[in-house]
Amino acid sequence: MKCILCGENEAYKLGLCRSCLSDKIHLKSDNMDLTVCPKCGAVRLNKKWHYDNADKYIIKSATSHVIMDKEDKISSVTSYNIGENEISMELVVEDRNLGDVEKEISINLKTYKESCPVCNKVTGSYYESVIQLRTYTTAYGKILEEAKDTIVKFMKNLNKQDPNSFISRIDTLKEGLDIYLGKKEDAVKIDKLMELDYFCNMKITKSLAGRKDSKDLFRYTHLVRILDLQKGSVVYNKAYYMVKNIKPNTIELLDIHNGSTLTVSSKEFFRATYRIVMKEPEATKFIVLSSTDNESQLMNSRTFEIITFRSPFKQKEVNLYKYEGVFYPL
Repeated sequence: MKCILCGENEAYKLGLCRSCLSDKIHLKSDNMDLTVCPKCGAVRLNKKWHYDNADKYIIKSATSHVIMDKEDKISSVTSYNIGENEISMELVVEDRNLGDVEKEISINLKTYKESCPVCNKVTGSYYESVIQLRTYTTAYGKILEEAKDTIVKFMKNLNKQDPNSFISRIDTLKEGLDIYLGKKEDAVKIDKLMELDYFCNMKITKSLAGRKDSKDLFRYTHLVRILDLQKGSVVYNKAYYMVKNIKPNTIELLDIHNGSTLTVSSKEFFRATYRIVMKEPEATKFIVLSSTDNESQLMNSRTFEIITFRSPFKQKEVNLYKYEGVFYPL
């Protein structure tokens, strides 16, 4: 059946072809303004900045610029193209008499370039808090680089959810790293992250940064001190201890004098006055030649010296840690 109006195309609905049906719908449009941040691509519409799914908000705004009969309404946008000077859309318009009708429209677009508030903050080195990464021995070490990489990765994920979560800058100092954050709440999240991965402690201080709307504005400094010892290191606190094991929340220490093991929490350790006696452990690999319930014959894998150790070993090889000429198994 041919269209009852044009007589050329096949009828689609109500005796009309798609083209003639579309001509029954009359659409006009207002000109549309769009502001785009040249740095991050965020868009501003109706005085509000959008950082994610920019196209979604552009099309939503574009449909609001379409003028149609009061009886009609846009039920969906089937396709669109955002150009430099116009936005073209294929719409489905719901008409009271005709039902759903496909319709094309183009909207004149004027685009402006303007840096968004977040990019202005980043460019201006804006920050609300600082993470001060330090080691227990106050010496710059590899463990700080590892912690920094963890924080940078964590902040990239936060930034995907909230553009105000960003790292303003990172300063490398002789004693550690200072990481400046655009959002103070992120520092608290990083504290918890560090506690999950490292044996460390935190100290938070604040300083007055200014006033806004008659309220004091503060900047927060989070000092994160990470224990930079390892298995076999020696510390002193009323007795000499060798580090047996380090976990994020606890440390196991071998009392060198009586051979007992002491388990200390991170809070207890940093509250006490442990002095570093030997940071770098002296580890030596020994081959177990024989072992009974009472003693073992061990051979130094480098010097081939054989020693007798009053302890059984089930392994074929074992690492012993030396302090003041005495070997200790950990």
